[in-house]
Amino acid sequence: MSGLEVAGVVLGSLPLVISALEHYTNGIHTAKRYWRYKSELRSLILQIDTERGIFINTLEQLLSGLVRIEHMTEFLSNPGGEVWQDVDVQLKTRLRSAYEVYFGNVSGMARSLKRIREKLALDPGSGKPQFSDPSLFKQEYKRLQFSLRKSEYSEQLSDLRNHNQALTRLTQQSLELEPSRAETKTRSCPNFNALQSYARSLFDTLRSGLRCTCEGHAIKLRLENRSNKAEDDEDLLGSTPFRVIFTYNSAAPATSWTWKEADIRWIVDKPISVPVSSCGPKLTRRVRFDQVQTSSSSTTVTVTQQHISVITKPTPEQIQDLCHAISTLQQPQLNICAGYLLDSLKRKHGIYPLDIPICQDKQEDWSAYTLRQVLTRRAGFGRRLMQHDKFKIAVDLASSILQLYKTPWLNDDWGDDDVYFVHRPGAPLSSVYQHPFIYRKFSSATTNQSLVPPSPVRSIIRNQTLFTLGVLLIELLYGTSIEELQTPHDLACQGTPGAVWCTAERLIDEEIALEAGQLYADAVRRCVRCDFNRKTYSLDDQDFQQAVFDGVVAPLEKTLQHFLGQD
Repeated sequence: MSGLEVAGVVLGSLPLVISALEHYTNGIHTAKRYWRYKSELRSLILQIDTERGIFINTLEQLLSGLVRIEHMTEFLSNPGGEVWQDVDVQLKTRLRSAYEVYFGNVSGMARSLKRIREKLALDPGSGKPQFSDPSLFKQEYKRLQFSLRKSEYSEQLSDLRNHNQALTRLTQQSLELEPSRAETKTRSCPNFNALQSYARSLFDTLRSGLRCTCEGHAIKLRLENRSNKAEDDEDLLGSTPFRVIFTYNSAAPATSWTWKEADIRWIVDKPISVPVSSCGPKLTRRVRFDQVQTSSSSTTVTVTQQHISVITKPTPEQIQDLCHAISTLQQPQLNICAGYLLDSLKRKHGIYPLDIPICQDKQEDWSAYTLRQVLTRRAGFGRRLMQHDKFKIAVDLASSILQLYKTPWLNDDWGDDDVYFVHRPGAPLSSVYQHPFIYRKFSSATTNQSLVPPSPVRSIIRNQTLFTLGVLLIELLYGTSIEELQTPHDLACQGTPGAVWCTAERLIDEEIALEAGQLYADAVRRCVRCDFNRKTYSLDDQDFQQAVFDGVVAPLEKTLQHFLGQD
């Protein structure tokens, strides 16, 4: 019998014992001589029912991330079967060397319950009382001689309690150790320092490109999960486009370039390949290779061919005035660069405009809503956050703080007012939550926003950026603001960083694992408490980046995959 099958025996036995005790309690009402046992049986019922509740909660914690939340009740109420066997294999990986000890304690609970059933003289086959009519209690008691005194069950109750407590401790320890145990097989995180450096350079390049005197320019940067490890920084940046939406708020009537979406890619100059044919008469031509930054000399090659038919893309030109360039952008063509901006390192940031999606929808204008507006139901459109949306956005936000930490895109005191969702003209409502955006206002006089000093916080909050992420993960999960989740006790907490912190702590301890699973709860806990077992808590430290990637991003990815049935 597998470990989970033994757990199924315990789950089946507990309600039978409780039901039998309740049946005997009803029978005592018909026999005045035994009324003194009523309070003892009621106390016995309460204690066994308490152990039953603890055992079920412990199993739910142990199975979190292995059994979907909406299937948990059905799973536990139908012990045994092929599904249980599949999960049992996964539990061996989760519990490791503690597997035998864990289910040894479960077997101990099963033995204690068996002895209780024997003392209650229950039917060996069905586990039910051997009489159904409570009025027959007196004669059946004399015949079966079952125990009514609570003291006669004290040894079994003590064993039941001790085994249950051991299971609770083993479950908590196994779940807490799971991320560190998986470190040897976790994938390396991307070079977030390179992404942070590029994000700073991109911000400065876009700001310097706006050489107009306009004061209404703003850019929304799309937040997305970047989890792939590249061989080197050049490969990473060369394959990492940044999606932006240029906006211009003006009192003048809206124009076609009030909102403009584009990808920004790092252009790496490479040689142009030319097809060569050996057929027909020889014709000599010279072909020049584009200059590569790592080479100071030019190279020529002579080829012979009859005809050369090469479709070349227009050579992008350097953009001198970004405001003017946006206003003159033509109808986008596939993968065509409209021009590039040069940064301080002479790197080319190509701008690739995107077309507005074509879709039959009543939405005619661009619109944007903050996460706070969505959470407080002030967004003004009829699309609520679905569970898939919540988990997907959570992954994007967690990965993005590693990419944008200490850059002008992300302030230390960021919050749900900084996160935006965009509804494009003609796009269905289902696309609104596809990716979050971060909003930054630009002008020719824009200062470096990353230099704004963060608001003072108490020392218990070790990393304000991560703490805010933890709060946003809670808000996403419940679909409401953290203020609406507060209780009077949260508001009255003294000697703490405040009501938000108290609310987060309470939800971590009491609810989140039951709402979204242990992996999601662990990610929130690590963000709020900065619980990574590291000496440094700065997100520009590579070791800490890896710890946050393993302890926050990866569990959120697994939660999403599990929800989608992809694990």
